[in-house]
Amino acid sequence: MKKILCFVLGMLMLVSFAACGGEEEVAESSAEESVEIIPKVPVINGKEISEYTIVYKTTTGSCTYKDVAKGFEKYIEDTFGIDLVCRDETLPEAEYEIIFGEVSKRDIVEENKSDYGIGGYKVVIKGTKIYIASSYANGCNAGCEAFIEKIKTSEDGMFADGEFSGEKKIIKVACVGDSITQGINSTDPKNKTYPVYIQEMLGFDYYVLNAGLSGYSICKIDEYAYFKTSQYLQARELRPDVVLFALGTNDANPTPNQPYKNWDDPQYDRENVFIESTNELLDAFVKINPDVQIYMILPASLFKVGADGWSAEAWTKNIVEHSHPLLKKIATERNLPIVDLFPWSLENKEVFTDGLHPKDETYKTFAQFIYDSIKDTIKKPE
Repeated sequence: MKKILCFVLGMLMLVSFAACGGEEEVAESSAEESVEIIPKVPVINGKEISEYTIVYKTTTGSCTYKDVAKGFEKYIEDTFGIDLVCRDETLPEAEYEIIFGEVSKRDIVEENKSDYGIGGYKVVIKGTKIYIASSYANGCNAGCEAFIEKIKTSEDGMFADGEFSGEKKIIKVACVGDSITQGINSTDPKNKTYPVYIQEMLGFDYYVLNAGLSGYSICKIDEYAYFKTSQYLQARELRPDVVLFALGTNDANPTPNQPYKNWDDPQYDRENVFIESTNELLDAFVKINPDVQIYMILPASLFKVGADGWSAEAWTKNIVEHSHPLLKKIATERNLPIVDLFPWSLENKEVFTDGLHPKDETYKTFAQFIYDSIKDTIKKPE
């Protein structure tokens, strides 16, 4: 009996030991799988990447080719401890270059030029040059990401002449509006407008179009109706995924020499015209893209108007009594999210430096409010 008992205990010990050993092997295997593979320092056609100079196409606005180039520069420094020279296209050409964008006098030969959409790119290694080409900084950034991924996954870090291309899905945003959208009162309209700052806040996965034009309104019967503008055509041609709809301020302008803006005159039936015109504008975007996401941005208050015969008080009264309730009604019927600028503007009068428009850095404050209002619900990159 003792012999049998000893045999059983011995077998249990062996099974237990084997089980423990198996767990150790699994743990060791998991640890091995989680080890990060450090990329090799890239060598392009026999030259280490430290020999290369980064060159970028010069553009204005936010999310530029310079931003893409600076991002690549930081990756190389953080990963390999190599500090590359990064400069714009106006400086003398270096022998070995990594070129971001289609730079003058250093373009790829015609058949290699990028001809894609906003997110399209072509990466070409040719002799002493690396081209990351795209007609848009968004696509250039996608090409940069693809090139970095090849660096990360290269077994030996060696690169010879060759090319690859692709296209990343970019979310297209159309800022439809009037003078505030256009950037009136900004001393630097190419860099300091609300759409430019929205682009900066959203980043390279989004492309933001400024489709604003000063003085224009919704109602089709108005002399300066948004329907008549090239900006409206550009916004539709973009086939946007998102529309920031910020019209309605100029519809409320009680200008005495435009009788059709009299909300109380039955001859013009302005409220119904406003509703029909707004729905027609919105339907145009839905027709182009049934999945378009539209934000209804309600006009801000006016605090001072410089033009003769215009009253900020009367203008604001029309906004509150007509533009706001009608836009809210349409947004509710269409189940559109609303961004209400009016109460925020009353608490932030200093943003509207001329009593009507932001200026320079206050455009960023204006954009920040809109961004904070949409950031959790706006379409996200796939």
